[in-house]
Amino acid sequence: MWIETVDNEDFLRAVTPALTESNADALAAVVNERWTPQQLCQILRSDQNDVKKVACVVLGLVGDRRIERCLAVVLKHEDAHLNRLAEHALWSIWFRSGSTPAQRYFARGLAAMERDEPAEAVQWYCKSIQIDPEFAEAYNQCGIARFMVEDYHGAIEDCQRAVDLVPVHFGGLAGMGHCYAELGNITAAADCYHRALQVNPHLEAIAETLHGIESCMRVA
Repeated sequence: MWIETVDNEDFLRAVTPALTESNADALAAVVNERWTPQQLCQILRSDQNDVKKVACVVLGLVGDRRIERCLAVVLKHEDAHLNRLAEHALWSIWFRSGSTPAQRYFARGLAAMERDEPAEAVQWYCKSIQIDPEFAEAYNQCGIARFMVEDYHGAIEDCQRAVDLVPVHFGGLAGMGHCYAELGNITAAADCYHRALQVNPHLEAIAETLHGIESCMRVA
């Protein structure tokens, strides 16, 4: 389907007032009235980095999973600031992608994690998943909570489910790598870290961990 070219200056003029006021509702109204998700992806392919940065911020506030692959492409951009904005936008989209009933239990899981009660968080995340089995971030966060209570096999299953639902979920891939490392399966850990870096090459901590693992593997 043919998509009308989006004028970058027009886009900036339209979204700047709502962004300046931090008015997410007004921003959503402006964006949804004028552009489709496919057109917003077109903006991300602009050769003007400043425009792409604004687009990432906008999509982080009003985007949905239909544009996550477009944002994933931006993760590989050499501009580190642009990468961080795309990463933040993806996390924002993933965190709010569950159904409204599932979000209620998900929020309780997050609150439990803030209280450093991962075992309780697992229970809330599982309730969220029962309500919305397609809620990828509920699986990912459940995997993090299980990791904290040293249920590494369970955490791998949760992270794998998140990746099955969202193949570009670099967090789920990295999470599996951490679990395999704890279980002593260094080869599997390295593979997961490689896959995470293929999606998001700017994960510096993961890259350092992978370098250390590969150095140990070469020595062995």
